Amino acid sequence: MRTSLNTLVRYCTIAACAVIVANGCMLDRRPIVSPGTLVPGQYCTGDTLTASYDFLRFAGGTCTPRAGADRECVTNAPTVTMTSTPALFPPTTLQSYQNSVSFTASGDRIDVGFVYGTGSVFIAPSTLLVNVRDHTETATRIMGSIDSTLPHLGNCARGFAVPTYAPVLIPPGASPNLGLTRVCNPASNTVTVRVTLGGGATGETFPAVLAPGECLDTSTPGVPAFAAAARIIEVAPVGLMCGAGGDGTTEPQPAAPPVSTVVSQACR
Repeated sequence: MRTSLNTLVRYCTIAACAVIVANGCMLDRRPIVSPGTLVPGQYCTGDTLTASYDFLRFAGGTCTPRAGADRECVTNAPTVTMTSTPALFPPTTLQSYQNSVSFTASGDRIDVGFVYGTGSVFIAPSTLLVNVRDHTETATRIMGSIDSTLPHLGNCARGFAVPTYAPVLIPPGASPNLGLTRVCNPASNTVTVRVTLGGGATGETFPAVLAPGECLDTSTPGVPAFAAAARIIEVAPVGLMCGAGGDGTTEPQPAAPPVSTVVSQACR
């Protein structure tokens, strides 16, 4: 009987302790509100970056004062301090639901801190944001090159015809100061390809013929400077034919063999 009583007491004690521990260690599962952003997240030296915060995006984009409280959208606005490391703009303190600071990027990494001075923000008429947390946003300088594979959509007008391929826009990337450094005809194409670079501000084009696995470096002597600013690549495979299929009026038409180019971009 004594053993059973001791066991019961031990179980009750363990259960009570579990309740106490659980209540003392409750996790705050409310969403963390961190309205600050730093864009773009990657940059070239000299780019313009923007640090901003926007509480109103959590409230439909607007603060509407309630009747008899005409100034509450002013008085209830949080006081926010933004700072940067390195110090690329002076510490900035603003009382508003949304604001921004733009500055010129420098160095390999930029950290922008957002300090809100409060854990909750009220936005009239009825939005209460809780769990507002100070935080830091980071942007980094683009190192080396960014490589992209560009598939060109092909079309076969009829069986055994020469396929045509649509021009492709070179991805703009995170920075306006990214330039085209190389374009390649990957070995997977298996055929020689005529590529034409164009779409830049000058309106000029530059053609080149690349064997499978061959690349064109835009810094190569003889390649015009505008090639590095090209935005569009056109391709025309040499000796590539459509397979058997329709005659232009009969379906199905043959599929064009896949063709792609690979481009590299880097900070200019």
